[in-house]
Amino acid sequence: MRRAELIPVGHDLYSVAERLKEIDDRYELYYNAALGRYEIYASGALQLTVPRGELDARTIARVRETRIERADKVLREIERACAAAERAAHAAACERAATALACKEEVCW
Repeated sequence: MRRAELIPVGHDLYSVAERLKEIDDRYELYYNAALGRYEIYASGALQLTVPRGELDARTIARVRETRIERADKVLREIERACAAAERAAHAAACERAATALACKEEVCW
């Protein structure tokens, strides 16, 4: 996994590369010059792209929250968010239907 566009990052301003190794020693931090973003790999496989392109404490927090050990919790959070979105969409559709029905009733009377 040594592509030309991947530049290894060993040291950075907030020591993110070193802190990644504390979480899992397989983690490696690279800057993808072709895409203009930081990427985190483990055992040669892409694990995470750094959002907003900035290496800071948010990067470490995101790595911790997306670890496989938390997969069940992350899936439950996704399911809860989807259920809430579905309820909100259903409520909005009911509200639109009620408004449309009220308008039609006014025409009939």
